[in-house]
Amino acid sequence: MNVQPAEFKQCCALLYELPLTSLLLGESFHPGGSRLTRQLAEQALVGPGSRVLDIACGQGNTARLLVDEFGASVTGVDYSEGLLERARQLTAAVGLSHHIDFKAADAQQLPVADGEFDVVVCECALCTFADAPSVLTEMFRVLKPGGRLALSDVVINAPLPESLQSALAQALCITGARSAGDYRQLIVAAGFGPPRCYDVSSVLLDTVRQIEQRLTLADVITELQQTSLPAEFGDPAAALDTARDFIRDGGLGYTLFVARRPQT
Repeated sequence: MNVQPAEFKQCCALLYELPLTSLLLGESFHPGGSRLTRQLAEQALVGPGSRVLDIACGQGNTARLLVDEFGASVTGVDYSEGLLERARQLTAAVGLSHHIDFKAADAQQLPVADGEFDVVVCECALCTFADAPSVLTEMFRVLKPGGRLALSDVVINAPLPESLQSALAQALCITGARSAGDYRQLIVAAGFGPPRCYDVSSVLLDTVRQIEQRLTLADVITELQQTSLPAEFGDPAAALDTARDFIRDGGLGYTLFVARRPQT
């Protein structure tokens, strides 16, 4: 795969703005959906009054859940202006706009002050960033001393097949995935304490089954026929077939990571 960082960010933005993506992945865009978001928030001690930064917030589903169910106030950042506009519309429709601020931003240069947040959340997105260490450094910077980092991401347990090294596979959190040990090392290198890790790999096969079921629907087939993806994305159907087999063989998993910024 030979895609420059700026070009890849635009490709990711295009992919997640497509109506097809919502049809296939559902509203949350990440494995486990709202159920796993709740688990991550509970482990990170999100509660009434918590100030939360949601990185790669997409359409704002996590932000709204954290406000509505946990009483937090949330700032959501994403690279895609199209997704942010949709997030603002959905948030206004449920009367939560006063509790959530959405901003267009690159995760490597967050437009927020040092020590502004109690919790930083990032779901199934760290592995899509070209410079994950820089993103983790930014996460550390914007957290208060004692603040919590709450990540969920795909983990890789075996060498990645060549067919899963396309831009599409990277955008779907596969190509950039690391081992759980590598994630732990990156988190600690950024200044955090050793993370607590929770293996929730079963959600990946649930996601594959969901996509396979939705691909049989007429509206999804129509949308797929009308969608033109960049050549760098390769063959979506072939990537899905390979990913399904790789997951079933244990090559990919899914893990929650929760770490704390030291008090000093």
